[in-house]
Amino acid sequence: MSHGRFPLGLNGTTIVRADLESGLLAAKDAGFPFYEPRIPTPADCEERGCRKDALAALQEADLSWLPLNALEGLFELAPDRLLARSEEIFSLAERFNVHQVIVVPGKGRPSRFAAQELLAKLGDLGSKHGVSLLYEFIGFPEHAFPSLEEAHAVADAAGLPLVLDTFHLAVSNTDPERIAALSAEAIGLVHLSDALTAGKMMAEITDSDRVLPGDGGLPLANYVKAILDTGYAGPLSVEVFHPKYELYEPAMVAQEAFQQARRLLLTATKEV
Repeated sequence: MSHGRFPLGLNGTTIVRADLESGLLAAKDAGFPFYEPRIPTPADCEERGCRKDALAALQEADLSWLPLNALEGLFELAPDRLLARSEEIFSLAERFNVHQVIVVPGKGRPSRFAAQELLAKLGDLGSKHGVSLLYEFIGFPEHAFPSLEEAHAVADAAGLPLVLDTFHLAVSNTDPERIAALSAEAIGLVHLSDALTAGKMMAEITDSDRVLPGDGGLPLANYVKAILDTGYAGPLSVEVFHPKYELYEPAMVAQEAFQQARRLLLTATKEV
């Protein structure tokens, strides 16, 4: 179901047409052992009254949840709105037995101390729902803490592991040696995606350029090798956003995602 000791996961946005139940089935049939739900699909499932069916399907498929993705705009939401949204998301995760939630910084510009205080407060709130947090490094320059060093400093001080995304490592021009210098414990999850780069500067690439591993121009094997050189052996979840995937059946996209992620791992691990 996975390549060696490196398990693969499927992020729900990669099969954007799928609801939660069909997404789980597509992941299972493609060979993924992990599924990463995005907030709209479990929320929609619950509204339709399918939560118990979805949890039964997860167990029957022998799949495991990856973290719920995601509490976004962390440092730009008004405090009251952020706390209300956090409670809503952590409660949703608890009801679906998802034990981790990814938090995403957004475009605010807090001090490092203020960011750490906020993350600690959210961590306390999450723990009341049996939920722990992971902090996603976003490499867009307009976002908070847009370098790997800044993101790691904030997350580490708050006791949170990082979500590393090959796309954001690329757009931030992060040197693989800086990735390899992290400890394995600093990384909680890896997102895999390539990007269409032809005719574009790296600063011009957006989420809508994100495609399956091997379909774009990013040096993915270098990033994955650097991540694995830390000793990280956790899940790597395929997460892409290109609108073309809305045109295809989720099962087909899931199968391609699994096969192309496996090929990437084979390339990256030749020297590991």
